Amino acid sequence: MRPTPTWLVTEFHDEDDLGVVKTGKEAQINLIERHGHDGRTCVFARKRYLPREVKQKGELEALGVQRSSAFVHDVQYREGRQFRKSRDRRAVERMSTYGKRLLQDRWMGHEHEVMTRLWHAGLSVPYPIAYDGNVFDLEYVGDDERAAPQLHAARLRAEQLPAAFDQLVDGLHVIVAEGYAHGDLSAYNVLWWDDRVWFIDFPQAVDIAANPSGIDFLHRDVLNVCGWFSHRGLDVDGEEVFADVLRSL
Repeated sequence: MRPTPTWLVTEFHDEDDLGVVKTGKEAQINLIERHGHDGRTCVFARKRYLPREVKQKGELEALGVQRSSAFVHDVQYREGRQFRKSRDRRAVERMSTYGKRLLQDRWMGHEHEVMTRLWHAGLSVPYPIAYDGNVFDLEYVGDDERAAPQLHAARLRAEQLPAAFDQLVDGLHVIVAEGYAHGDLSAYNVLWWDDRVWFIDFPQAVDIAANPSGIDFLHRDVLNVCGWFSHRGLDVDGEEVFADVLRSL
């Protein structure tokens, strides 16, 4: 087990919200400064999951859920489980306020659980601090001037591409060795900071063994990122990388 990072202040008396770092479709990231009892401070990111708006039951798939008892794409099904209670199933199918909250809670808890496991496995992910309610606190990657850019916006030089690609493939091996596929991996869900790749956004992570489509999710992840590097002139074969990564299972 990796030890808790020394930069993290765990005993504190106050927190200040320093403002929004990023806003997306599913979450907003704010920068938080924590003040410890011993005079130390630390800065971290607070991910606040935004309410999911659903106008029609037919839009359930956009939330990752299908209207069936199997709930094939639900986060818990990705771990080999389903909504067991009939009340919960009906709430999710109808997308009532309670049903939306059920889905949101599962996404939050799932992402925290997956990132914690992967962090302890040595993957380059922001340290997952804690989650509660609709917020998830995690390590801030960046400096006083800006947050780390997503890979697609990082403007890597040609000579940086091979190292970034090697780090990404090494990371895929770690993720797969732990039994997961990211589920939504692309140049938008990878950060580049200080010549280092950081993997982010795991609410859709898939348990490869439990989900019949797990290998398909992994295949899509690999082809997505390999395609990005290929379009920037790096000679990579997505199918070869996929076959190589599978050896970590």
